[in-house]
This record gives sequence, structure tokens and C-alpha cells, in this order.
Amino acid sequence: MIRPNKHNALKLTALAIAAAAIVAPVAWSGSRVPIVDRASTKARTAAQEEQYDRFIVTYRDSSARTAATSRQATFANASTALGYNVRAARVLSTGAELIFTDTKLDLAASKQLMVEIMKDPNVLAVEPDVRVKALFVPNDTLYAQQWHYKNGPGGINAEPAWDITKGAGTVVAVLDTGITPHTEFAGQLVPGYDFIADLSTSADGDGRDADPNDPGDYDYYYDSSWHGTHVAGTIAAKTDNGAGTAGVAPDAKILPVRVLGTGGGWTSDILDAITWSSGGTVSGVPANANPAEVINLSLGGGGACSTAWQTAIDAAVARGTTIVVAAGNSGGDAQNLTPASCNNVIAVSAVGPTGAKASYSSYGAVVDVAAPGGSGFNPATDNILSTYNLGLTTQGAEGYAWNAGTSMAAPHVAGIAALIQSASATPKTPAQVKKILENTAYANGGFPGGCSYALPCGTGIVDAHAAVLVANGTNPLPADPPAAPPPPPAIELQNGVAVTGISVGAGAWVRYQIEVPNGASHLLLATYGGTGDADLYVRRAAEPTTSLYDCRPFRFGNDETCFFPAPQSGTWYVYVRGFSAAAGMSLYPSFVDANYPYKQAATVEQLTNHRTRVTLTWQHGKKQVDIYRNGLIYNSRRNNYTFTDNFRIIGTGTMTYKICNQGTTECSNDVSVTYTSAK
Repeated sequence: MIRPNKHNALKLTALAIAAAAIVAPVAWSGSRVPIVDRASTKARTAAQEEQYDRFIVTYRDSSARTAATSRQATFANASTALGYNVRAARVLSTGAELIFTDTKLDLAASKQLMVEIMKDPNVLAVEPDVRVKALFVPNDTLYAQQWHYKNGPGGINAEPAWDITKGAGTVVAVLDTGITPHTEFAGQLVPGYDFIADLSTSADGDGRDADPNDPGDYDYYYDSSWHGTHVAGTIAAKTDNGAGTAGVAPDAKILPVRVLGTGGGWTSDILDAITWSSGGTVSGVPANANPAEVINLSLGGGGACSTAWQTAIDAAVARGTTIVVAAGNSGGDAQNLTPASCNNVIAVSAVGPTGAKASYSSYGAVVDVAAPGGSGFNPATDNILSTYNLGLTTQGAEGYAWNAGTSMAAPHVAGIAALIQSASATPKTPAQVKKILENTAYANGGFPGGCSYALPCGTGIVDAHAAVLVANGTNPLPADPPAAPPPPPAIELQNGVAVTGISVGAGAWVRYQIEVPNGASHLLLATYGGTGDADLYVRRAAEPTTSLYDCRPFRFGNDETCFFPAPQSGTWYVYVRGFSAAAGMSLYPSFVDANYPYKQAATVEQLTNHRTRVTLTWQHGKKQVDIYRNGLIYNSRRNNYTFTDNFRIIGTGTMTYKICNQGTTECSNDVSVTYTSAK
């Protein structure tokens, strides 16, 4: 949760205006500095110093988790090896397991624990149970004009959409700090839940229960944020009630789900809340009578999407729930933030009233669309007005406030997703909702100001009216936005040639690839030397990820080795990822080349009089080769790495060729060509 320090120049003042209180900041003294910069710097510093005593263990299948004796042995072995107690806490709704250590671990010690537990072959991943926080930048001043709903440069064009639908019949879950009593929520809520299990975080003196009321998340440094109240008001504040603000989908229902308290919230609680909100089962929690069509997650933390997060999200999406998330306020690449970097979500960047990307907003290829989040600066009217509570620590009078951040952008998109579902004759899948948002955003304005393929922040600013017209069948879905240019290819490795001086940041990747020929053996890929801690990921024929790979040693430091005695031929992707920042390391690739023919290709020319010419080319091989056509030796000759085949056949057909070292089975892969003879 990015918030200003309570001791800096920003102070909150309650003002009464037309029976509606607005929270307003005192002006900054000296030069004007974006609030987000000071707060995000503090957040980054805290993240660098963070220690962990809670971890999530994900198993390869559910049967592995149910073997209690095996699990207990794994944790007991880890306790013995590491010298501190490792104990199981509870099983999450995803099948993963939450474990505790009796001492806090720094990054290096955390990896030691991960390595020890992953000696159990049934374990897929071990990841810290990190706190995630609300993503907003307070900027609380006056003037209740919600420019963000208009058809101006940064608005979502909601007014004509409301002539078609206001979101009736849909439920939007707000996973946040909970909700406070407010006139704008009269008749707008369905029964929610409080998923905060940790008493030191809950601030309400109890654990999980059916009361999502927000008691405040005040601590020594920060006043209470009332973040969930602000987000919920943007989605579905009551309208036509003679006062206050409007919501994007005012006839939708809000499902308030409390996951953030003092200091933020634990991943393990949020994953259970995602499951429950989307209609899944959580042990010990009553069934949700109102499963949400849309989940809003205006929260996040550092690091790329973990296995635990992705598992919960995929299951919710499979139930038909669209998940909208804030891209983050780091001002950097959202691929390094969770849940923005997860698959199957709609990640939202923020723009101000000019339609340009806000300076604080994260960006990157993982961002799908943009929406109004406010400038992050004074005047207050350049930010997002919504429902609020005026208490500084505990609940006070209801009111309204201006806030800025991607936390404010995401609920605009969640509200439009509710409008889409309400306007549709049959429910849209999450993928269809995402496609409608992306394509209509691009078709009705293109990239937001300051954004491009080089600095992507989504296909465009969402357009509520255009999206609803597609949803109800009035307009066709606009064409897909032009595809981004392909990323630069991975750096090509050469057999036996070491790459030195490699540096990689924490969570970042350096990409390499190597072509392994037919018949090669003893493929060795090794990193070594330097400082820090980087991990080696290797995969054949496809790029590796943190969960998909053929080899991932996952050891301390930079000395890691992947060895394949009899590798398949083809492209091998060799990626180096920083567990923490690493520098000065080397990568050595090596294999034994058996000199088989390799990298063969074929071109076909259709000649007149039903004749066809096929030209074969290849690399490697011995002095003499056999050329096979359709499984039989067709020609034996000196290896000059090319051969032309001419034949006359009427009609259409296929020829399959391969090149072998003469008299052996040391061959290239098959290559096939299809021909249609010309008259």
C-alpha cells in the first residue's frame, strides 16, 4: 500500500460542502514533488530489507499433498538440516500448504529453506507468503467533478453506456481493506467476508468471519486509508440519490471481501479470498451465495507472478470470473509486480485527465488497458473522487475523497466488465471480456499519450459505451490492435565458447539459446563465478519460465550446471534469472558434435509440363551422404550440402526427405514439401 508518511507535509483536512465532506490536503511546501515518488521509494527500500517466516508450498498434484506422513517427514528433515523449526499451518483452497518457520529468514536463508524442501520430488514450488498492499497515492482535495466518467481525453465515456445498462444482475467482488458504512452503499452490497486470519494484521481483534467491515488500517506511520471504500464507490456507488458521487456500474452489487489490514495482507489469505469470491470452496468458510462475475484487485507486491498466485487465478477464471488488477505504482515495468504479471488477468495502467500515462503508473507488455487513475498531483480535480471515511485512525463520518493511483484505475475497468456482462444476452467468458475491453479501447483512441510499443501501457483507454455496444450485439468487435514487433531474439551461444561478464537484476532475465545438432551428446550448460545469486533455467524447443523448464538446479550463488547425456536436436533456450542481483558471472555451453547432417531445408518450384523441382540444403555431415526420399535411398553422393530433385507427377502430393551419413543411420530430421504440378 503506497501511502504518505503521516509526519510529512501532507495532512488531511475534513471540509463540509453541500452536506458532503471532502478530504483535502494542505499544499506542499517548496517545490512540488509527486507523492508517489516519495512513497514508492520507501516501499522499495522496505522490500529490500524484508524477511520471511511464512512460505507457501505448492505440490505437483493434490495426492502428493494428502500424504501427511511424507509431508511431515519433509518438514522434519528441513528443521533438522536448517536448525530451526518448520511447521505446517494450514492447507489453502488451491491445494498448496502454508508453513511457518520459528525465525525470520533473509533472502539467502529463504532460498536455503526452499532448496531443502524441494528435495521432496512432490514439491513444485516454495515461495514466501508475502504481504501485498493497496496500490494508491492519496491526493485529497476538493471539487466533486468526476471527469473520469466523461468523454474527455482521459475519461471512460460512461454516460451513453448508462442509457443501455447500469450493470444490473452482476456482482463485483472488491478484495481490499473491507468497507465502511456509507449512504452510497445502501442497497448496493451482498454479504461479504473477512479473510484476514492473522490477528496482528486484522485490527478488529478476531480472525476470519462474515464481517468485512473495515476498522481502519492505521499504524504509527500511516493514517487509515479506507482504500476498499474508495474502490467500491468507483465501481458501484448509488446513483440518482440526490447527493454524492456515481459509480461506473451503479446497478451492480458489491461483494466486499476483506484481505488487507494493518501493514497490508498475506498472499495466503488473498488466494483463499479469490477462490471463495469466484464460487470455489474454502475449508472452514461458508459457501458464497453470490459468486462474483468480476473480481477487483487494487493491490500488489514485488516480484513476478508466483505459482501459488497463478494457480488461484487460473481456477477462478475457469469458474467464469473476470479478474481485474492494478498494474502498480512503481513507475517501472509491471512484469516485476504481482498480480499484474500473472496470466489470465486484466492489468490496468493509469492515466490523468489529459489522457497521458500518469508518471507513477507501471507499464510493460503485461499491461492490457489503461483507465483514469488521476495525475497524482494537485489540483485535486485531476484525480479520482469517490466514497471515503473521514476518520484518521478509526471510523468517523462518511465522506468523499480524491485519490490517485492504479488502484483507482482498476475499478473503472471492473465496473465496465460488469456493464459488459449485464448487457450480454449470455455471459461472456473472461477472455471475451478482455478482448472487448482491449479492442474497443484501441479502436476508440489508440495508445494513451506517452505510450507506444517501446513503452506499452495497454491498448488504449477503456471506452464503456463502445464496450457495451459490442457486448449487446449492436456493434461488431473491432479488429485486434496491431501486433507488437517481436522481441529481440535470444543471444546465440556457440559450442565451447564461454560468455563472460553477465549481469542480471533481481527478478530479471538474460536470454540465450543454442542450436544442438542431430546426434550430439553430452550437452553441458554451466554458470559460474561473479557475485550475487542467479538461477539457470534450460528448456528445449520453448522458452523456460519459473514453472516450466527441463532443468533448473536452483542452488546458492551462481555456480549451477545442467547436463543432458543424449539431448534431442533443436533449439535449447538457456535463461539466467536473478534470484537476487548478480554480476560478473559466466556461462559455458558445450556439446559433443557427432557431425550428423543438420539444419536441413527444402524449397519447391512448380515448373511447366507437370514438373516439380525441390532444392535441398543442409549443414554438417561426413564426406559422403545418402539422400532418402519417402523413406527409401534415392541418391548417394559426395556431401556438398545441397541437392536438387526434379520429378514429373500430375496432381498434388508430398515428398519427404532426409540426409544421412553414407551407410549409417546418422541422419537429419525429416523435411516434407507439398507440390501441385503445373500444366
